[in-house]
Formats: sequence, C-alpha cells, structure tokens
Amino acid sequence: MTIPALYIYIISVSWKILCVIVFVLIGISCAAPPRQQPPVEIIPLNESYEDVETPVPGNVLAAEADGGQGGAPFDPNTVTPELYYETKENIAHFINDLNVIIKSKNYNKWLTYLDDDYYAYISSPEYLQRVSTSGILQSKGIVLSNVYDYFINVVVPSRSYGRVDDIEFISENRVKAITLNKMQRLLLYDLEKTQNGWKIVTPNSKNS
Repeated sequence: MTIPALYIYIISVSWKILCVIVFVLIGISCAAPPRQQPPVEIIPLNESYEDVETPVPGNVLAAEADGGQGGAPFDPNTVTPELYYETKENIAHFINDLNVIIKSKNYNKWLTYLDDDYYAYISSPEYLQRVSTSGILQSKGIVLSNVYDYFINVVVPSRSYGRVDDIEFISENRVKAITLNKMQRLLLYDLEKTQNGWKIVTPNSKNS
C-alpha cells in the first residue's frame, strides 16, 4: 500500500470510529432520565393546584438526604434509566387506580392507599384548621372536622385527575410524583414503596 493510500485508509477508519462514538453518546443521552429540578410542594385546596411553601426543619432535610439510614447520602445519579422508567410506569398505574377511587368517592378504599403517619398528619386538628382557612374552602364557609370531610371537599375536587409527568427519587423506596402545569413542576404525591405496595406518605417527614 502506498503512503497516500495509507493516509486515506487511516483517515477513513478514524472517521468511522468517530461516527460510532458520536452515535453511542447520543444513544446514552436519550436513554438517561430527565434532569430533576426541585418541585414546588402543593396542597390541594381547590380544583386547580395551589403553590404552597412548606417549612422544613433542617434535620428532616438531612435525614432525607441519606435516605433516613444515617449512612452515606442517597445519590439520585445511581438510579439507572431502566429503574427510573419502570418505577415511573408503576407509579402511573398506581395513580390511575387512585384517580378511579377518588372520582367514585370511595373513601374506605382511598384510606388503604395512605400510610399510617400520613393519615395521622391529615387528621390532626391543626392541619384540618389550616386547610379550612385557606383558599376556596374559606370562601365557601366549609370547615373540615375530620378526614372524611377532607376527602370529600379537598381530595375529590383536586386529585381526581392526577397525572405523573416525572418522578424524583429521594431514596431507594421513596419517590416524589411530579406533575407539570404551565412549565412548573408541582408535587402531586410523596410515595413510599412498602411490602403492601406504594403508599402516600407525609411530605418531608417520613423516610424509607
């Protein structure tokens, strides 16, 4: 092989290798889960979601960062694309089933989707009073006295058509379900995977 022909051969091989590398990088970027941005936490007070800032103690945030285990912090970057999409699909099915239950106003069935701590959280007099004095409930003169009142007047109007657009891993078993509304990330549910399936848990307080 002559020297010019050798140069042409080397350039041709190098170009093919470069093309292969570019296609591989493009494939990896397409398969990776979307970059996560902190969602705005919401409390359902009417038919459209409201943005509500919820104070969170620093020690709770620290506990969430290490998955509540007291060891090395949980790294969301360790979540594989396969785990991300599989978990998102499972949560989408969970919320679709939940939507049907809420639309049918099946209170007793809805209760089975709640974590015990979350039930205690929404049944506290302080929480019920805070929700009663916020937004459309106050304007309608609705006062919540128990969890059933909360379900009928808050959950049914605001959570019957929940949609999962993204998920955010907090720990191996703890996930935030995110919905997008006008380019804003809103927290739909805090969820935890248990032996009995996914459960709704208290925002920023209960960890896996």
